[in-house]
Amino acid sequence: MGIWDRLFGGRGSKENRDIVRNTPNPVAADITGIQRDEAYSDTQRIPQLTDYVAQMIVSMVRHETQRPAVNLLPTDDAPSITDTKVGGAFYVPPAMGVPKNRETGEPLFLIAQLNFAQLPHLHDFPQDGLLQFFIAGDDSMFGKDFDRLDSQRSWRIRYIPEPDDVTRGRIIRPHWKDDTDLPLHDPDVEFRLEPQLATQAMSTTDFRFESTLQRYLGALNDRDRDFFDTHDADIRDTLNDMLGGDGLRVGGYPVFTQDDPREDDPDLGRATTLLLQLDSLDDNRLMFGDTGVMNFFIEPDRLRRLDFSRVLYTWDCY
Repeated sequence: MGIWDRLFGGRGSKENRDIVRNTPNPVAADITGIQRDEAYSDTQRIPQLTDYVAQMIVSMVRHETQRPAVNLLPTDDAPSITDTKVGGAFYVPPAMGVPKNRETGEPLFLIAQLNFAQLPHLHDFPQDGLLQFFIAGDDSMFGKDFDRLDSQRSWRIRYIPEPDDVTRGRIIRPHWKDDTDLPLHDPDVEFRLEPQLATQAMSTTDFRFESTLQRYLGALNDRDRDFFDTHDADIRDTLNDMLGGDGLRVGGYPVFTQDDPREDDPDLGRATTLLLQLDSLDDNRLMFGDTGVMNFFIEPDRLRRLDFSRVLYTWDCY
C-alpha cells in the first residue's frame, strides 16, 4: 500500500473512481507530461481547475451521502394552532402543564412546531402528532446550555401524540416583557411553514465531513490531489457554496456558522438525526444573533421510540 493509500484509505470505491474519470477536466487529455504540469500551474486555469476538483468531490459526496429531508418554506399565512409553524400561541393538552424555565420559573416560548401529519414521511420519524420546541425568553442564549446540550432545563421539547381535540386543552400565548429576548422579531411573529420533500447531501460543516472528504481525496489522481493541497482554501469555499445546508429543515444535514459541537465527542456524536433546523430569515422575522442558525439533534433509536428526553439543542452565529 502506497503513502496516499495509507493517508486517504485507498483509491476509493469503483463508483467514486468512475465519477472522477467521467468529470470533464478543463485541461485537454492530449496535454501530457511537463506540459500538463505547466497547465495545472497556469494562473489563468486556476478558477476552472478549482471548479473541476470541487465538482468531483461534490459528486462523490452526493453519490454516497444524499438522504431525504423536508424543507420548511416560510409563508405569510397565519397558521392554525396545530399547524407546522414558527412562533405564536401553542396548545397544551389537559394532562400537561405550561413548560417553564427550570432555572427561573418563567414560562418558555414556542419557537417552532411540527405537525407530522402535514409533513412528507421520513424514515424513523413519526407519521402523526405534534412536536413542540420551546426556548427561554429570559436568557440571551435562548436557553442553550453550553455544558449540557441535552439538559432541557431552560428549553423543552414536547411530543403530543393526539392533538385532535384541542378544545379539551388550553391555548397559551406567553406574555412578552420589556426584557424578553427571543429570535422572533416581535410578539406578533407567527407564520406557517410549507413542507417540501427534498434530498440533501452532507454539508461541509457536519462533523463527519472532514473524514469523508479525506476518503474522497483518495479517489483523485496525484496531480488533482496536489492541486487540492495547493488551493485548499479556494476549493473549500467552492464546496461550501455547492453543499450549503442553509434553510429551515427536518432531516437531512445541518449547517453551522461556527463548529459542530458533536465533533470529537462520541456521546454527542450518536445524535446523528437532524430533528429540526431553523435558520435566520432575510426579512428578520427570525434572527439568531448575527444571522445564525439553530439545530436540534436526536439519536435515531430514540426517535423511533418517540423518546424525546435526550435531544441536543444548539445555536450559533457569525
